[in-house]
Amino acid sequence: MTELLEVAGLTVAFPGDRGWNPVVQDVSFEVSAGGTLGIVGESGSGKTVTALSLLGLTTSMGAKIMSGSVVLDGQELVGMSERRLNRIRGNAAGVIFQQPIRSLDPAFTVGDQIAEVVRRHRGASRREAWDRAVEMLDRVHIPEPARRAKAYPHQLSGGMCQRVMISIALACEPQLLIADEPTTALDVTVQSRILSLLRELQDELGIAIIFVSHDLGVIADVCQTVAVMYAGEIVERGTIEDIFAHPTHPYTEGLLGAIPNPGQGRLLRSIPGNVPHPGHMPTGCHFHPRCPYAVEGRCDTEHPQLDPVGTQRARCVRAAELSLTGVVAPC
Repeated sequence: MTELLEVAGLTVAFPGDRGWNPVVQDVSFEVSAGGTLGIVGESGSGKTVTALSLLGLTTSMGAKIMSGSVVLDGQELVGMSERRLNRIRGNAAGVIFQQPIRSLDPAFTVGDQIAEVVRRHRGASRREAWDRAVEMLDRVHIPEPARRAKAYPHQLSGGMCQRVMISIALACEPQLLIADEPTTALDVTVQSRILSLLRELQDELGIAIIFVSHDLGVIADVCQTVAVMYAGEIVERGTIEDIFAHPTHPYTEGLLGAIPNPGQGRLLRSIPGNVPHPGHMPTGCHFHPRCPYAVEGRCDTEHPQLDPVGTQRARCVRAAELSLTGVVAPC
């Protein structure tokens, strides 16, 4: 498959009391054209910063890309001017943010907000842009799209607002869609419908998707491959099938154990402790203070690399010798 997106050695930092604190460190992955990559981890693991940094969207948050490369369809995005990045955002790449009601402008109708993207990136007339907005609302299965286009965000449900955000992200037919926790604020039924919609649109449009979530169960529903992040690093990477059946990093095993799966007859497990603060990372493996398999004098001193382990890659010095517990991937 052709690699649409290639990320290599991405390191992102925020300013702290003692200089720059890395919150994403040496992250590398690829996404093929039409493929789907899930980025999963607890809050504070660096997954959202990673995803938003790809398009330079963390600059306004005070973050700085310290090193690395992000190549989208042959174009290097790191170091690109804000003017050129603005041409790519919403055009070659679209973004769906968390909590859509906060991302939509309450002062404008949803139709106007979709149309504005089309006018800016495609130079369409007002009428052409409005017609495209109505078409996009119909495409994401919002009933009576011509009428709904005249509604304001507060007049729509959370699920409908998320469909509007998807319409905005896809209005200019991008090659890549970044979905940052797009179902977090939605109830289970609406979440399922949004995931089904994303799968449908991907099949129809052939877009690549990076799906960010804290929930491996949701990732399994929409993704082909997954990158598990902890404390700013990718600690395991592989296909959904391999990760679920044969995890090779203890953190991945912990996340799998926390997935509710009614009828499987097992108790949910939790991972003790918390993700470390970027300015206070433990020595050695970042996960060793919480790891049930940590060995003193080894895991607390050696900082592991993301090395091949079978068909996967894992950042664990004991990966080859551990036999970890997997689960059946949710259907």
